[in-house]
Amino acid sequence: MNEEKRKLKNKTIWKTIRSTREKRKNQHCRTYEIKINKSKLSREKKEHIERLFLEGKWLWNHTVAQGDGLYSNRSPKTVYIKTSNGLEAREFITLGSQMKQDIVDSVKTAIKALATIKSKGGKVGHVGYQKYCNSIPLRQYGNTYNIDFENNTISIQGLVTPIKVSGLSQIPNEADIANAKLIKKPSGLYFHITTYTEKEKRIPTGIVGAVDFGIKHTLTFDDGRVVDVCVPESRKIKSDQRKMNRQYSKNGKTKNHYKRIEKIRNGYEKNVNIKKDIANKLVSKIFDTYDIFAIQDEMVSGWKSSIFGRIVQHSVMGRIKAKLKRNPRTKVVPKYFPSTQKCPICGRNTRHPLEKRDYDCAFCGYHHNSRDQKSANMILMEAMKQNVCVERTAKSSAQAMASESQDAQAPLVCKPPPIG
Repeated sequence: MNEEKRKLKNKTIWKTIRSTREKRKNQHCRTYEIKINKSKLSREKKEHIERLFLEGKWLWNHTVAQGDGLYSNRSPKTVYIKTSNGLEAREFITLGSQMKQDIVDSVKTAIKALATIKSKGGKVGHVGYQKYCNSIPLRQYGNTYNIDFENNTISIQGLVTPIKVSGLSQIPNEADIANAKLIKKPSGLYFHITTYTEKEKRIPTGIVGAVDFGIKHTLTFDDGRVVDVCVPESRKIKSDQRKMNRQYSKNGKTKNHYKRIEKIRNGYEKNVNIKKDIANKLVSKIFDTYDIFAIQDEMVSGWKSSIFGRIVQHSVMGRIKAKLKRNPRTKVVPKYFPSTQKCPICGRNTRHPLEKRDYDCAFCGYHHNSRDQKSANMILMEAMKQNVCVERTAKSSAQAMASESQDAQAPLVCKPPPIG
């Protein structure tokens, strides 16, 4: 009888999972950052939250140390911690079973990701021990954590009284609330809450475009518009770093040394938030305007290791490129395509020094006032040509499969159009 109940329960769970997956296909996933009001935290709550992060570190390091026994126990009650007196047992007080399982699963995911990269020939290291834990997973809404929108509070498993927060008004009323994470940052404590909302039908604009990433201008669009982004470190960050280095050279690591580190980390966090905001607004504007957008798979990381490292670091090229590549409406041209050198008239390549900002073809005499704009136009032409090739090949393959004849026509090979 118990076996039948277990099977029925598992069947119900899988039905729910499948229906949820089908529902999520037509929904947008968004994550909202909700800040914890630290001034309203009692000593008990502060100790409980600090204990959560401490036990999270213990469990991560214990799971990494297990090696072959990684998949055996996903919810241990005690772990052994290496101290100056040898191994000592530590009991979990604040971490719930679901939190433990998710931390163990995150170690598995990290190992599998490295194994996948290694199988493709990439150079990888290993999943190491953590000195700090800054993230605690809260898997199930209504069980691991709960939200009270009227009182602006969030309850988490193990705490009797809820936590006062700010920012819940960001979450739409019709949103489906999913999992969350408790995050520790230099600027404070946050909840990252994942929600799902119905997809809005977008009205096509019929506009296609492209962009060229560069050093002179961060973004150059095919219509000639340029966008320059530079977010350097603030004077306060540089001043705090100099003070920390002076004090460290005199007194070594003191209690104030770690406070100075947190102060600098807080400054860098604000700097990163500014870059994220700029990148999000630019990408959102692009996809509101264009139906199809083309980019080249530039080696931005290679630029960063060259003499242009500081310029690339202060820009948002890497963030924008990563966000654009994740969108299905983006067409990516390979990095080896000579968009800067290639002439749109004769199709030959002409090298130009970095200081030359216009384009002159050495073979047919074609001239363009901006070589970056010309490069963006070449990227768009190449992306459209590749898109036509894919569509023709797919259509021809479908016709060949539908035909019963053995002499079915082979897939059509797309050739580049004549130059001129």
